[in-house]
Amino acid sequence: MLRGEPISHRDLARPLVMTPNGGGPRLRVVSYNILLGGAGRGDRIAGVLERSGADVIALQECTDLELVRDIAGRLSMEMVVGESSDGTDLNLAILSRLPVRRWRNHRHPNVMLRGHLECEVGTGVRGFSRVRIHCLHLAARFGERANGETRRMGEIQSVLYDIGRERELPHLITGDLNSIAPGDTVAASAFLARMAELRRAGVVVRGLDGLLGPVDRGGAGSAEVVGRYEKVGIDPDLDVGLPRLPWILTPFTEVLPRLPYTDRFLNTHIQRWTVDHLLKAGYTDCFRELHAAGEPGYTCATWMPAARIDYAFADPLLAPRLLDCAVIGSVPGDDPDTATASDHLPLRTDFRLD
Repeated sequence: MLRGEPISHRDLARPLVMTPNGGGPRLRVVSYNILLGGAGRGDRIAGVLERSGADVIALQECTDLELVRDIAGRLSMEMVVGESSDGTDLNLAILSRLPVRRWRNHRHPNVMLRGHLECEVGTGVRGFSRVRIHCLHLAARFGERANGETRRMGEIQSVLYDIGRERELPHLITGDLNSIAPGDTVAASAFLARMAELRRAGVVVRGLDGLLGPVDRGGAGSAEVVGRYEKVGIDPDLDVGLPRLPWILTPFTEVLPRLPYTDRFLNTHIQRWTVDHLLKAGYTDCFRELHAAGEPGYTCATWMPAARIDYAFADPLLAPRLLDCAVIGSVPGDDPDTATASDHLPLRTDFRLD
């Protein structure tokens, strides 16, 4: 749903940026999971998005709608919001500096945890006047059957059903899918070694629930705990993004060798149904289309890049116009604020619309 009237700056709207060498107009879409509302990180998040040069922004985990509204105002963008299907405040949002022609939030209680927010924007380009953006945040639930892929398959099938009921239009499915693509490698051993480092530093500790999770920042003296985070190179405001693991895995994290065969073995146990389903449905994985398998494109976590779980999938009408797809902040010096703005890196995708 939309909270109140949309923020509208249509009189200030800038034309689409032109592609180099006399090419046509370019559409840039950025997807960003801002980590549980972005508390304490709003200015950094807004700066990252402002510098991205996005025309349309798909956001996940928008628990603080006032923060998102402030970002939309700063960027002179319209804002639409999609409430979750399970009644939590893990909302989706789409910001656009292009005019919003229509939008809809699809909720699927008992099937999806979040929602499916679609937004149709006007490009002003003759012959390609409208593009539809579908913002998603599929369930994590890695402890469920098939590391959560059974649930995510139900969610993505609901999304494709929604899309199939609409009139055909060039569109992009983008967001945090919490799923691994066929052929991709998760840096599992490096991630577990990093968790062992955090445990030794007292950043993650055993809780009363028996899980290994982030230390209470108030429990051991705030300044002292903040010092622990800084010592291991993690911004304390990202503590809510640290995973909770069964304590029984602690010895495993200490002795697991960081070798290629270790990751190959661990990756054989990761199911990859969701992304495979989208590929078989005719969608193009924009990042992988332009980058060889040797380039991981990790989007999570910023404090230990280990997995590519944020995606942009173009339909057959939009895919031939793909220009570029990149993970912002993955290259040293490419916007250092991405390291502390969220536990995810934003994904930027460009299309030519001539």
